[in-house]
Amino acid sequence: MASSFVSRLGTNYCPTDEEILEINALLVEPTLRLKGLDDEITKLQAAIDKLAEERSRVAAYVEGHRALISPVRRLPLDIIQELFVACLPTHRNCVMSASEAPVLLGRVCSAWRAISHTTPRLWSRLHVVESLWSPDDSTSSSFEEKVAQRLEITHTWLSRSGQCPLSISLRSAPEYTPPPGTDTVTPSVTSMQFMKTLLSFAPRWQHIRFTAPLSLLLEVMSHFDAEVPLLETVLFHHSQDHNSPLSTRGPFNILRSARISSISIPGAIFLPENLPLQWSQLTTLTVGGPNWSVPLTITSGALLRVIKKCPELRCCKLMVHDRATNIEMPTSEHPIVELPFLHTFAIHCVASVAPAVSNLLMRLSLPELRDFTIFGSAQDCPTLGNFFARLIRLESLRIDINISTPASLLETFHTLPPSIRHLWISRIDHPWGQSQTGLDEMLGVLTTSPELCPMLQHFSIDSGFNLSDEAVLLFIAARMQESPPVLNRVDINFGRQMVVDIMPDLRAFIEMGLAVSLIYMPPQPSQDSPWLGLSDAPVVNWNPPPWPTWVPSMPISDTW
Repeated sequence: MASSFVSRLGTNYCPTDEEILEINALLVEPTLRLKGLDDEITKLQAAIDKLAEERSRVAAYVEGHRALISPVRRLPLDIIQELFVACLPTHRNCVMSASEAPVLLGRVCSAWRAISHTTPRLWSRLHVVESLWSPDDSTSSSFEEKVAQRLEITHTWLSRSGQCPLSISLRSAPEYTPPPGTDTVTPSVTSMQFMKTLLSFAPRWQHIRFTAPLSLLLEVMSHFDAEVPLLETVLFHHSQDHNSPLSTRGPFNILRSARISSISIPGAIFLPENLPLQWSQLTTLTVGGPNWSVPLTITSGALLRVIKKCPELRCCKLMVHDRATNIEMPTSEHPIVELPFLHTFAIHCVASVAPAVSNLLMRLSLPELRDFTIFGSAQDCPTLGNFFARLIRLESLRIDINISTPASLLETFHTLPPSIRHLWISRIDHPWGQSQTGLDEMLGVLTTSPELCPMLQHFSIDSGFNLSDEAVLLFIAARMQESPPVLNRVDINFGRQMVVDIMPDLRAFIEMGLAVSLIYMPPQPSQDSPWLGLSDAPVVNWNPPPWPTWVPSMPISDTW
């Protein structure tokens, strides 16, 4: 099949009339050969298809009989049940979805469905989401049907749990805005329906987490006197984002369980005299919520009196609202409160009067504290050096740089205990940059003073828009010069666009095992478009958000 046109193949060459005749002559024999090959392939493909069809029949016969002798068919019932339980999510409660256990297990076969429905442990954990109205609910009856169906599923699910202790989480619908002039807010009918369904199983509550409007939480705690003998963990978070008028309620009889060891409650309804808790057995106490919701009664002195009654605390997160007009007595008059087992402590200063908070910290003895967090924005907070000097086991510190003046904060840095392994610098109350605190100077202290935090392994900054790239590079280089280097992770969210690319200079340290995460704002798209003003112009986001949405790992408005 030699051809004189080989050099022309694959080019844009245009043959002459004589060459076209020559090419047609060259293709006569190859065209006949190509047809013969196609016919042969067709015959062979038909034979292959016939064999494949026969193979499928034989394979189905073999697999069907092998399934009869499958080892899983011979597993004892208790082993299957244990395997089913191992399929459940471990970090949260189960959801009403056919895409995961336990509902998914019942869709495999009738035998598995029977086993799953008769295994109470599979149904002892449930996350309930209150039905929300949507545009698809064209009529009130369709919404009511959806609510009724979800209520029925909730009741059926929990009924299958037998006598097992229950772990329940509820996400209630947002609270409607009350009409002007309304003195109190009452929960919606739908919300009360879901809550009453859950309350029917209250004697078996062990762990509950309710995210609901304050009005619903108050209604449940004040007006329902259910027996909860097994209740151990209580987490109440309020979902509303406006300040609704609330009537005074109490006492919170539903919290009378003698086994409660962990409670998280919004500051807006934190009234210790209304909480019939066994304070001496609490191991976890969280009081929080949005800044605006924390009442003036939650002062340093009031909190000190509360935690004095909780000697078994392991984890404590508090919000404090000290103001010059509501400090009823100096906290220095309180005796020293010792919390011998407390390992995690977080405090958020809502108001800008911090000396009382400093006094509170100085009245605490925390010999086992490992993790400490302090948020807030204070204008006159003294140095916390005396407090840190007593924390000989402190390993993790998260500090809001607005909690103090730059001078006091730098002085505090010089007093950090050498045991710190994770230092996390935050800016909570001033995410838009009003603060004048110099992060470069602060980082410079850690760069030029290797004796400070000599065991530092993880360094984080979550709002470093006024931090220079060069300062970060100098800090990392100085810490990685140690032999062997202790620093193994750096996470910085600059909240601005990149000025200097320091990643090439960090490659050597990254190869040594250092994990580096530097997050910058992406450059804004150019507004100089050749399509500008045309109806078919490409869609461009001309107004990107100036700052990224920042979500702290412990959200003040939810987790606290």
